Amino acid sequence: MKRKSRSRREFLQDAVCSGLALWGLASTKSTCTAQILDERKINRNERRIDPIELPLDKPGVWTLHFRYKPIRIANLEIFEAGGRLTQATVWYLWYQVYNMSGEPQVFFPEFELVTKDLNTSHLDEIHPYLVAQIDRIENPTREPRLRVHSSIEISKRPIPPSKPDAIPITVTGVAVWTNMQRRAPGTNRFSVYISGLSNGLAVEESPTGERIIKRKTLQINFVRPTDDQRQRTGDIIPDEMTGPAEQWIYRSASVIRKEKKKAD
Repeated sequence: MKRKSRSRREFLQDAVCSGLALWGLASTKSTCTAQILDERKINRNERRIDPIELPLDKPGVWTLHFRYKPIRIANLEIFEAGGRLTQATVWYLWYQVYNMSGEPQVFFPEFELVTKDLNTSHLDEIHPYLVAQIDRIENPTREPRLRVHSSIEISKRPIPPSKPDAIPITVTGVAVWTNMQRRAPGTNRFSVYISGLSNGLAVEESPTGERIIKRKTLQINFVRPTDDQRQRTGDIIPDEMTGPAEQWIYRSASVIRKEKKKAD
C-alpha cells in the first residue's frame, strides 16, 4: 500500500505540537492536534486584532497579535480586607497574544479602563483567586495551553515566536476590574487602553517645550446599553457606532517638563 504523503501544513502542525508539548502548553501531541483543529473554527465571540504599521513607528518596532472576548461580567468570590470570602461583581477581559516578530518578546501588559461619560480611570487589578475562578469558566477542560494568566504571570516568560505558516502559539491572559458599580456607577461608554503589546515609543515636543513620551497602544471602545441593576455576562459589547471598536494609536505615557534656566 502506497503511503500517503504529508502536506506542509500537517508537517508544521506536528512541529508546533511538539513545541507546545515541550513548553508544557499541551499534554500530548494528539490532544494538541485536536486543539489545533478547533482553533481553525472561528469563534464568533472572539475578535482578532492584527498589528498595523503607524507613521510614528521606527525601524525595529515589533507588535504582538491580540485576540479578545468583549468584557464579561461575573459574580465571583473575593477575599475582603479581613480575609473573609464574599461575593463580588467582577468585570474581566479574556485575551490571547501571539508573536510573529521572529524573536521571543517579553509582554509587560498594562490595561487601563477609562470611562468616557464619567472621566474616571481604572487599572487592571491583580487578584490570583479571581484569575483561578476565571480560568475555570474560560478553560473548563483545564487544557494547559489555554490556562489563563494574570498580568504579572504573563510577563514572567517571553512570548515565543510563531512560524509564519504554522498555527500561532498563543498565551492566554485576563485583565480584571472589581467594584465597578461603585467606582464608576452607571457608566455606559468606556475605552480600554492596552500597552506593552509593542516596543514602539515616540517623543513629541509641545508648544511649551515639554517632551511628551508616547507608547504604541491598542485602544478598544466598549458600550454598555444597560445599568448596574441585574448585570448580565454579555451586557458589555464593542462600540462600533462611529467606526471600528479597535484601533492602534500612540498614547501619551509621560511628560518631561523643560527645565528652567537658573538666573546668573
